[in-house]
Amino acid sequence: MNPPPNPARVIVLGGGLSGLLAAWHLQRKGLDPEVWEASAAVGGWAQTLSWAGPKGEPGFLERGPQGLLLRHGSALDRLIHELELELRPTRPKGPRWLGKAGQRHPSPASLAGLLGAPGLSLGGKLRLLAEPFIPAGTDADESLHAFFARRLGAGFARECLPALVAGVLAAPPERLGLGALPRLRHLEARGGLLLGGLRLGAERTRLPQGGTGALAWALAARLCVHTNRPVRTLEALPGGRWRVLGEGRSSDADAVVVALPSAAAADLLRPTSAEAACLLSAIPRLDLRVWHSRHPMVQGWERGLGLLVHPPEGRGLLGAVSFAAGDPRGVADLLQLRAYVGGAYPVDPALASWPGVFTELRRWLPELGEAIQVREEAAPGAFPLLEPGHGARVARIIKGLPPNLHWLGTERFGPGIPDLAEGIKAWVQSLRM
Repeated sequence: MNPPPNPARVIVLGGGLSGLLAAWHLQRKGLDPEVWEASAAVGGWAQTLSWAGPKGEPGFLERGPQGLLLRHGSALDRLIHELELELRPTRPKGPRWLGKAGQRHPSPASLAGLLGAPGLSLGGKLRLLAEPFIPAGTDADESLHAFFARRLGAGFARECLPALVAGVLAAPPERLGLGALPRLRHLEARGGLLLGGLRLGAERTRLPQGGTGALAWALAARLCVHTNRPVRTLEALPGGRWRVLGEGRSSDADAVVVALPSAAAADLLRPTSAEAACLLSAIPRLDLRVWHSRHPMVQGWERGLGLLVHPPEGRGLLGAVSFAAGDPRGVADLLQLRAYVGGAYPVDPALASWPGVFTELRRWLPELGEAIQVREEAAPGAFPLLEPGHGARVARIIKGLPPNLHWLGTERFGPGIPDLAEGIKAWVQSLRM
């Protein structure tokens, strides 16, 4: 009897969530993946970082999302169960607001907020009721603005959508295509935003014990991951194999997966895939500044708060969100806030430092007390700007890659963790290796 063949060896370049998810599904497919991460820590932007309290108490902050958006039966939901990650119970959320016309209004993400949305006429509110009867669109290059104007009316797209999109994707809806929110296509294919949402099931934000960074740690613990191992060049070998060269080391593989930000991927691929590298380098990425601060707790905000500011009224401030009291990442009796500045929007020079940011926050949150602690986390290139027509660019990048050289990440599947989980799982299932 012949011994079984050795599983195909795959080197995954990048230990962010994209690379870890790819390696996880490759391993479950029976392949032999190995992850190379240039830095000392895995997770990329999805890291939970230590931030001690004012008296040295244990405390943490989230470099990326504050929680995971889960839908029962989704790829991310199944992954959480496979990794046996414990989730904290879901609790009612505190106030959610839209800052617009110099005032604070209920968030239009809720029904009550929609009915009371500032600037939305009675006709605009009645137009929302027609959404289930709007046919699916056929324009693959449709912008988010055009999509929502078609489904929910021009009034909603003008008065409510800019703040909702800026607070999530840090860019105007006119500059973003549907690739930035892939779930919208799935909803429309199932009857629209309302009916499609009912058919797909509700989504809830859940927090793993240990923070969102626990997802990356759990994946890395079950994989072969090398940190502090940057890659310098790729070399094509006979038979479609590849050699990966780093600092003082090289390793051969049957396939290579490039799970790096677009600029880094372009630099690496340029010698072997010039056209793909050119297309990757043309993908804009947005810089974001995130201010973490701790304040005296405000009565009524114990369950957390959320604020989205209608651009450009925030002068570069896009929004803010806080932990709920009792969140294990925070410090007892303190309100822990995270404020977002920049993205695709111009920033007032006054907001270049904390005093200016705090002054702008107080304009929308006058109850907020002076900060006891402040920490800035710059996020250069944190958000890819997935413009209308981006899908065609992705198709050209994939077509331009040599055999057994793969590329994936937020630029391909969308910026959200649920998007990555769905896209990468489907990609691995389609592989013939």
